[in-house]
Formats: sequence, C-alpha cells, structure tokens
Amino acid sequence: MKRSVWMVGLVLVLWPAASRAQLELHGFVESGTAVRLGDVGGVPAEWGSVPAGQLPAVWAGPQDFLMREARLQLRGDLYGDVGEAHFVMDALEDGLRQGSAEMTLREGYVKFNALGDHLEVRAGRQPTTWGTGDLLFINDLFPKDWVSFFIGREDQYLKLPSDAVRLGIYGLPVGVDLVYTPQFTADNLPQGERLAFWAPAFVPTQLPTSELGNGEFALRLNRYFGSINAAFYGYVGFWKSPLGMRVEASSPVGFYYPELRSWGGSLRGPLFGGVAWAEGAYYDSADDPDGVDPLVPNSEWRGMVGYERSWWSDFTGGMQFYWEGMQDYAAARSSLDAAFGPQAFLKDENRTLLTVRLRQQLLYQTLTLGVFGFYSPTDEDSYVRLTADYDYSDQLKLTAGANLFQGKDSRTLFGMNDQNDSVYGRIRLSF
Repeated sequence: MKRSVWMVGLVLVLWPAASRAQLELHGFVESGTAVRLGDVGGVPAEWGSVPAGQLPAVWAGPQDFLMREARLQLRGDLYGDVGEAHFVMDALEDGLRQGSAEMTLREGYVKFNALGDHLEVRAGRQPTTWGTGDLLFINDLFPKDWVSFFIGREDQYLKLPSDAVRLGIYGLPVGVDLVYTPQFTADNLPQGERLAFWAPAFVPTQLPTSELGNGEFALRLNRYFGSINAAFYGYVGFWKSPLGMRVEASSPVGFYYPELRSWGGSLRGPLFGGVAWAEGAYYDSADDPDGVDPLVPNSEWRGMVGYERSWWSDFTGGMQFYWEGMQDYAAARSSLDAAFGPQAFLKDENRTLLTVRLRQQLLYQTLTLGVFGFYSPTDEDSYVRLTADYDYSDQLKLTAGANLFQGKDSRTLFGMNDQNDSVYGRIRLSF
C-alpha cells in the first residue's frame, strides 16, 4: 500500500508544470460475490494413481465462496504542456481474507512524445496487450490473472500490469512498438486459495532472479495494406507459467519458469461483412532445444483463425479455431515415460480448441446477454462463461454470470477446474 501511494505521489509532485496541468478523476465503487456450485469431491483418479514418491497429489483449501469483496477504483488523467500522466488505484476489502484491506496501483505511468512526435514514450506500471485473438493469446505474452477471470471479476482484471517502458516509433514504413519489462512478471494461476486445485505436493515456485539479463523484451512491427493490418511479433523472456521442474539434491524439488523465445505474425481485416483474423507463432523452449528433457516443456507451434460479425440487429457472433503442435513429441513421450512411467500426463501432440462468442443486446441496448464457450476436442474438456449486464442508469450497472467447467481428466486446462463451477454477481456505481 505504501509503495502504491508513494508512486502516485511521485507522479503528481514531480510532473513538469503540474501547476498548469489539467487533472480529471473518475472511477467506481463495486461489490462482488461468487459462490461455488456443488461440493468438492475427493482426490481425482488421475492423481490418485500416481505411485508414491512420484508427484503425490495434495489438496489446497476449497471454499464455498470464490469471491466476496468490495472495491473502490479511482482513475486519474493529468494533462500537461509536454505530456500526460495516468493512474488507476484499487482499494479492495477482501471478505475471504478476514481483516485484509489493500490498495494496489494497477496503472501509473507518464507518457510523452519526442523527436517531432516520431517517438512516444510510456514508462511506469501499465497493462499491455496486442494480437488478434478473442480471449485467446499467442503473441500476447504479457501477464494474465486467470484467477480473476475464473471467479467472475470484470474482464479488465484478466490483464495484469507490469512495470515497463514502452516505446512507439512512427513515421517509418512500419509502426514499431517495443516493450521492456526489467523484472519478469508471471501469470497469476490457481493455487488452491480460492479455486479447487490439485497439484503436486512440492508446490514451491521459483521466479527468475532480479537481474538485468532476466528482463522481458517484446517487439511488434505492424502496417496496413489497404484494409488489412499485418503484424510481426518477437519475444525474449520466459514461459508465463511454471512449466519447468528442478530436481536437485542440494535444494527442494520445485517448479520454475523456463526461458522462452517466440516470434510470429498476424493478419486482421474485413471479410464478408465481418472481421476475420489469423495469427501464429513459434515458441522456442530455450532450456530444452532438443525436446528430450522431461522436466522442461518442448518447443511448439501455435496458430489460430477467427471470424466475427453482426448477424442481425444488436446480435454479434464469432468463432475461433486454435491449434498447438508440440515439437519432438516422440522424444518428449519417451523421456517422460523413463522418468515417471507411462501414466505421466503429456498433452496431445496436436492440441485443438474451439471457441464461440454470442452477444445479444435488448431493452434499447441496456441489457446485454453473452455466452463465451471454449471446447477442446483433444483434451475433451470445456469452459462456458455466461454473462448478463444491465445498465440501470448511466452510473449504476448490475452484472450476473456463471462459470461452468467440464473435463474427463483433472490434468487438462479446464478439467482441473471441474469442481470450480460458480455463479457470481456484481453491483457497480460509477462516478
């Protein structure tokens, strides 16, 4: 809390020509609750069959409530003669952590132009997003908060901020965006605190050390060709999830974030009265280039195509097809069998995923009903998000929804959340 207040104060105090700047403040107060549907069962058979001493499974604290919180968000924009500053503060009272109130700085950065407006500099805490997918991310390797996403918080909380410097270069044949994050920021994943989650008993996770060489670099080059936007992406950093495992006699067994290099591209533009997109990338797992280490994820190709359009008045529908192709699959299967036995889990060589989004607006566009569904034919699991947003007035908004998971195997992406079905509601007053 002190760090957040100090950073905002620094922006306001040191901002050049602050006495002549214009400050705009707005925000909201929100109350949110999410309740689990059904009871949490026993140990999944997939974990129970693991031999003693080889990834034994433990349970970490299920709760009936997944969310019970009150939130105040304050947004500020400060415009000066040479640039601007922006901050977003969240004050949260979390009913699942008795006596726990916290203030966090979600955004806090300064932005200015230089070199005759050919260079834009944005420095500070900020969320970053790019790519073409609808809730699917390939070249967007910026941190995500999957816990917030799965318990029913607003979609803005899916994107985690990070302390970074972003440079935008204009006036060239292509637009250039470069993001440097000095300290690696990982995805926020379920760990048993709110969401039911089965995991190996040795759950300690080691983040990359705070060294200059352990920062993250992300690059985007983009240009329009007529109405088609084409982009190239590059990334140097780490897998956003702790997919690596260390087994050393001198230290406890634990997970870590292996090094990752990625490059890819995307196309997005109008098609048949709607919008179509295609995106792909190669994930180079630098810690295991030959794909023979069972404790490190293999390199893989990822790709997707999607299409969305307005089919009739106030109704929008879209679909996506997503694919992951693991490299050196035979080597990965062989090394995993040798280390942990044939019962050890390994995702399919070619994993596929389908998504559908449907949105209907009613009552003069004050009521919005939405369905977003994920289904994986290869994993045989699914996840459906149901939402209903009602704008009672310009200031008051009511939201209700549900998160429904299904899966045959508790080790697949949505199967591991099979006991986390929930309904949620939020009431928000904006000002």
